[in-house]
Amino acid sequence: MNDLAAVELERLESLATLIATTGDIDDAVHRTRTGIKRLRAYLRLARRSIGTNTYRTENAALRDTARLLAPARDAFVIIETARDLGADDATLAVLISDHAQVMSGFERTIRTEVLDRIGAIVSRWQYVMGQSPGPKSIGSGLERTYRKGQMEFETARSAPDAAAFHRWRRRAKYLRYQLEALHAPEPVVGPFRTLGDNLGSEHDQTVLIEVAEHRSGEPGFSAIARRSRLRRDEFRSKALSDGSGIFSHQPESFRHTIEAAVGLR
Repeated sequence: MNDLAAVELERLESLATLIATTGDIDDAVHRTRTGIKRLRAYLRLARRSIGTNTYRTENAALRDTARLLAPARDAFVIIETARDLGADDATLAVLISDHAQVMSGFERTIRTEVLDRIGAIVSRWQYVMGQSPGPKSIGSGLERTYRKGQMEFETARSAPDAAAFHRWRRRAKYLRYQLEALHAPEPVVGPFRTLGDNLGSEHDQTVLIEVAEHRSGEPGFSAIARRSRLRRDEFRSKALSDGSGIFSHQPESFRHTIEAAVGLR
């Protein structure tokens, strides 16, 4: 799967150009975070080939870089989520002001730090690419990711709080990105894509609820919190319904099914 390694190296190198853009910085932040998630999904496929120590080092580096971008991403998404829920102009004005403050800090320090971190990762990535994952590594990564996703699904189903859904969302997205990287057939990828989208929307509502509850004493925010909780419940219900089918297989059986679908067997 040398082509897989080359694609991920190209993706990594493109992130620096993307985040350095002077155009739509909100879009750049979103796309950079997505790119980082795809790279972390790839590392899970390559873990057996590159070794656990290298995997942990590079995964942590990517994770920490993504965390720097999270406040900017959340500040923008909160506005769009509130607007979709029918927030009034005064409420939106507060959120827009918050977004402007976050982006001011981003421009002062965070953008440069993100670029420095990505540069350091790129400088080490040649070794990672030199240990391109073979079929056994890829199969092992798929099985491990699916098993953890299954465990997080069971936790979210039995104790459906924000933290449980957040952990499950990450695992579900890793699986989606792994399947897309392997060019799995659409009937295989589609359910994971739908699940990831619903869990992503659940997360957006959760972030908005936290902000709205913190500002509950200000006009408009209590109403938005109520609407957002109802919408979040809808996304949770959809995700749990889909998850009961997606995560109903034995991890080894899932691995063999995907291996056959993408030509690894």
